[in-house]
Amino acid sequence: MTTANRPPAAPAHGLSSGWSLALGILLVIAGVVALLYPAMAAVAASLYIGWFAVIAGAIAIAVAIGTRAEPEFGWRLFMGVVYVALGVLLVANPVAGAVSLALFVGAMMAVLGVVEIALALRIKPRRGWGWVLANGILSLALAILIAIGWPLGSLVLIGYLVGFQIITCGVARIAVAVASRSATPAAAA
Repeated sequence: MTTANRPPAAPAHGLSSGWSLALGILLVIAGVVALLYPAMAAVAASLYIGWFAVIAGAIAIAVAIGTRAEPEFGWRLFMGVVYVALGVLLVANPVAGAVSLALFVGAMMAVLGVVEIALALRIKPRRGWGWVLANGILSLALAILIAIGWPLGSLVLIGYLVGFQIITCGVARIAVAVASRSATPAAAA
């Protein structure tokens, strides 16, 4: 059966939109709390990433052992051990993990800024090149601010990034729930 011949999907009947709305509201509240307590949010994010790495590493080790007859066994096992080791380090010292994460974000922004500026200068006669240049300059400026504030400002930076991400996710859930609720009566008619 091709996509053109498939019947349209049945509309959701409010249950998922209600849960999506509730989740969205909770996420927005959690994001605001993260913005109010950015250092705590940064440590929580570091712990989350650390436990995720430990679990992913354990799974990678299990897969490596299960496929030890294949040629990539050594690399799979090595990557699993690296994931577990990094995860344990993050869980054992989440503050240092959050500080390191901020340094990584700063380095990525610096590289991205240089690339964006180079791209802007390369496409200079085209329309919109100024926006690309402005984005590159802003990325470089933020990278410099991260470097100046590192390591003390790192926790606040990561906490704010986590808070804004959680709020954005919550707003998206709320928007989907509201759109779903307003679409349900129209679909039923």
